[in-house]
Amino acid sequence: MSSFQELVDINIGALQEGNLFLSSLPAKQFTQSLRPTFESTIGAHFRHVLEHYRCFLRQLPSACVCYDARERDQILERDLGYAVRTINDLVHALGTLSESSTLQIKDGPSGLVLTTTTQRELLFLQSHTVHHYAIAAAMGRQLGTDAAPGFGVALATQQHVSALSKSGHIGMVSKGIDSSKSRDRSGMLGTKN
Repeated sequence: MSSFQELVDINIGALQEGNLFLSSLPAKQFTQSLRPTFESTIGAHFRHVLEHYRCFLRQLPSACVCYDARERDQILERDLGYAVRTINDLVHALGTLSESSTLQIKDGPSGLVLTTTTQRELLFLQSHTVHHYAIAAAMGRQLGTDAAPGFGVALATQQHVSALSKSGHIGMVSKGIDSSKSRDRSGMLGTKN
């Protein structure tokens, strides 16, 4: 498998993990505020993540991506069903993505334009997604909904915890990482054999 396809699969896996989390979340919790601890909602974090993917996919044909040109679709953060459908659409779109070479990335506020690659942007999207999932998982816990073990935890962290567990060091179950579980390279959670 090529590194490009591996990155596509990792992003698809991350989006599918988001769908699993949303399927366990009552609709009310998707839009529930947790101020003053959190300024936003779980829905706002998902909107932010999904709009980064939308922006990337929409602008990729032009070979210049500006994540600051997101739509900021408020329905996406208020309607759980719409968020799930959007994830499914993004999974499909990523599955049809073709490898391209270099492209430009533009910072909206400064106008700075840098050269990047599709693979680098897929790596960014996955990391950005996991970061926001970690916040959504913490918000879910405060609202009484636990995420699956490893949700919102970087693959590298899960691998590190697994290595510590194998070497006899104490795992990090208290931080939401079950060292008896790990993700395969597609980002999906599975039980170790």
